[in-house]
Amino acid sequence: MNDLTNLSAYTDYMTDTNRVAAEQLQKNLQNADQAAKQKEDDALFDACKQFEAYLWEQVYKEMEKTVDIFSEDEDGYASNMVDYFKDTVIQQISEQTATQGSNSLAQMLYEQAKINYGL
Repeated sequence: MNDLTNLSAYTDYMTDTNRVAAEQLQKNLQNADQAAKQKEDDALFDACKQFEAYLWEQVYKEMEKTVDIFSEDEDGYASNMVDYFKDTVIQQISEQTATQGSNSLAQMLYEQAKINYGL
């Protein structure tokens, strides 16, 4: 008669090995899912910041239209330099304004989008 006690120990070993492998696979899948969600969150927040910067840019451009600080410039050099760099400076100021504070429009848009889309 054959001794089956070793077969039972082998079955227990394989069951435990498979359980550990399944748990490790589940952890890896959860980590990958969390990384993907974090990447989506980052992309969403970046889009919100870009939108807020665009809005500020439009505000600053409209404000700039109301003021002509170089109208008295006789040779036009200062006015030409301002025109040359104006759009770039307005874009940079807009981006800086959009990243100021924790109650920024971008933050509020981000939180609302997460609620609306269940992210």
